[in-house]
Amino acid sequence: MRLSKRMHMVADMVRPGKVLADIGCDHGYLSVWLVREKTVGRAIAMDLREGPLKKAQESIRFFHQTETIETRLSDGMDALHPGEADRIVIAGMGGILMKDILKRGSDCVAKAGQLVLQPQSDPELVRAEVFRQGFTITDEQACFEDGKWYVSISAEPGTEETPYTDAELRLGRILPMRGDKVYRDYLTEELGKAERMLEGLLSAETDNANERIPAIRQRVSELHDALATASDRQQKPAESGRQQKLTKKKGNE
Repeated sequence: MRLSKRMHMVADMVRPGKVLADIGCDHGYLSVWLVREKTVGRAIAMDLREGPLKKAQESIRFFHQTETIETRLSDGMDALHPGEADRIVIAGMGGILMKDILKRGSDCVAKAGQLVLQPQSDPELVRAEVFRQGFTITDEQACFEDGKWYVSISAEPGTEETPYTDAELRLGRILPMRGDKVYRDYLTEELGKAERMLEGLLSAETDNANERIPAIRQRVSELHDALATASDRQQKPAESGRQQKLTKKKGNE
């Protein structure tokens, strides 16, 4: 069995636990993988649509995991009971929808020991909702697959010692601080796009262009600062956000 690069990244971030809730499970491969690898003892694969859920059921039968994985037709976490899963994964959807799922499922989130989230847009909304619900971001990973960039976020119960800035909500804090090469490439590409957009707006000299210029200038500045941070760190050994927090805590003891 093989996972896509982006889903392998998600799987690697899930810490050992008892029960996984895979929200928006699609074909169910992630649940099967994590159960077979014994990362979790059981899994609940959930999806809003019957089609993907049937495919997940086929995968579960094919890999002989009917005893360890159950499926549920569910809009987000609506069919999940608080405390039923200590690991929650949500991937493959935009940040607006993901924020809504987290908000509506706050009772289940409150009982979880870890969230692993992979928003495909608007990550700032997801990070802000994670913080609002009393979680702290412990790790972030990035990958590039099939012409798209993906970032996965791991969060656990706790409070951020230093609140995130607006720029960090949009671009993250851990990846730039770690000097992640894949993320440096992403920042470089995005900075080029933003600079070209700004140049075009400045040349346009229209009211609409003038209204957009401040936001794009802010985007250029944030990307430049994040890239500078990532470049400064690139020669240092990679350390996950969770490792950074544990190292800092140990140093304060």
